[in-house]
Amino acid sequence: MKLEGKVALITGAATGIGRASAILFAKEGAKVAIADINEKDALETVHSIKNAGGDAIFVYTNLMKVSDIENMVKATVDRFGKLDIFFHNAGVAGPGRIETTTEEAYDQIMTVHVKAGFFGAKFAAAEIKKAGGGVILFTGSGLGIRPSRQTPTYSVSKAALLMLARTLAVALAADGIRVNAVCPGPIASTPLWQGVLARNPDIVPDQYEKMNMEVRPIKRLGTPEEMAAAALFLASPDASYITGVALPVDGGGAIS
Repeated sequence: MKLEGKVALITGAATGIGRASAILFAKEGAKVAIADINEKDALETVHSIKNAGGDAIFVYTNLMKVSDIENMVKATVDRFGKLDIFFHNAGVAGPGRIETTTEEAYDQIMTVHVKAGFFGAKFAAAEIKKAGGGVILFTGSGLGIRPSRQTPTYSVSKAALLMLARTLAVALAADGIRVNAVCPGPIASTPLWQGVLARNPDIVPDQYEKMNMEVRPIKRLGTPEEMAAAALFLASPDASYITGVALPVDGGGAIS
């Protein structure tokens, strides 16, 4: 029960890494607020947590709107009385190569990843400080550490998110708030992965997946549950002396 008595707010928790993290955090004792635009799958996540004896709520949140971001924090505190952990996990695959990137697609990925992360942290930090300190966590990416020619906007947005984690780690340390990022490699069988396969029309899914496995020392793709385990570590007291870190969880992709 590493998160017993804690309250966690997770964006993008209807599916994929967010869903796996919400379920694991609840299993470890946290009360969880699931912020997402996908109501159907988010409610399924809530039901899974409650059926296992945990406590969770769904807060409809459009991360393109700062007012919704502020409301998700308020709704969490109204329901659970406080906030200890803010995990900005939501993400979009975004556009592909620079020559096919539209202004609309650029604005969406930068808003969902960076702007929503910034303002989510702003509103969450005030409540976490009231609770006596806690954790802010971002889902970065291996492509925020190493550049991608397949999708420069994704790399730029995730690199910005990693710098946000570092700057907030410095800015919020005096308030007892640790700030870190988990940086996944490719995760099979998630909606975001399907978006990755679709963003460049010349990608052959089987070949692209095989290439991603072959370039890693651990010759496979990751799972949402493995990413959730890393997020749990960074959010838990086990990582009490860790802040400002971008932790690759990518099968060795960052070193290959």
